Amino acid sequence: MPQPSTADRFFDAVDDAYAVFMDTLKAGSDRGYRVSRELIEQTQKGQQEALKLAHTIATSPGDLGKTTGAVVETLTKTQARVLEVSRQWLDETLDSQQEGREALRQLIDANRKAGEAAIEVSRGLFGRAREGARRVTSRGQDGGNAKATGETRTRRKAQSDNEATS
Repeated sequence: MPQPSTADRFFDAVDDAYAVFMDTLKAGSDRGYRVSRELIEQTQKGQQEALKLAHTIATSPGDLGKTTGAVVETLTKTQARVLEVSRQWLDETLDSQQEGREALRQLIDANRKAGEAAIEVSRGLFGRAREGARRVTSRGQDGGNAKATGETRTRRKAQSDNEATS
């Protein structure tokens, strides 16, 4: 199996970084949805309990024991709901921090790979440019560069033809 080219490795690393970014966005969206859904469910339960409490108080306003018991029960359930929403929010926050650290690690890794590929491409381009410069300068040093010696190519060629026939 052939090795991937440097450009392929670079674009694979960029694609990996993009995938990490998208996964993080999706996870955040899912997390927000779960918290919002739980908050809506708990609010609906609270509304039903408030209606039940109001009904209890309205049907027996003179029964202090029944009314007090209904108020205490409703408050206890409300506290439990608040604690449940707080617990879920805290759990989601902790999960978010862990996912954030992992996403950051993956982004750093992808950026490192992209950087290494970019450096390798740069070295290759620099090496080719250096070789081209060496060829140009070496031709100039051994007389292959007509402009460096101040002569035109046709005269130089004519001179070498005359030397060959002599």
